[in-house]
Amino acid sequence: MEFLELLMVLIALILIIKKPEKEKLAFGLVVASWAIMIVLYVGHKSSGLLTTINP
Repeated sequence: MEFLELLMVLIALILIIKKPEKEKLAFGLVVASWAIMIVLYVGHKSSGLLTTINP
């Protein structure tokens, strides 16, 4: 999952450099990546739910 998050941030960076008019899409990708990171961190630290998914 961390690779997916880094890939989303990389795609956002490329979008900003190559097509500045797609700034809103790039911002949405970065925010979605942050949301995934927060959900995974809270899920891992709070209940140990994700430890059974990622052995």
